[in-house]
Amino acid sequence: MTATVAEQIRSRLRIRVDLPSPDERRGLREKAGLSQQELADVVGATRQAVGHWETGARTPRGELLARYVEAIRTLREVA
Repeated sequence: MTATVAEQIRSRLRIRVDLPSPDERRGLREKAGLSQQELADVVGATRQAVGHWETGARTPRGELLARYVEAIRTLREVA
């Protein structure tokens, strides 16, 4: 395994650790006054996907996961 691949794996694992519980995700969004649609538009997902993420029915993957975690981090900072 090359250093580049190993670093990509480490980076993805860190992202998953930074993803709070579904209830906290919803709470952060609501506290910021955003609708599911508004957050979905920022992340590049559908409103339904955000709803699934906030109930714990699904977890974002790939680039959506990275963008969603960054959005959640931002919501934490402004909270």
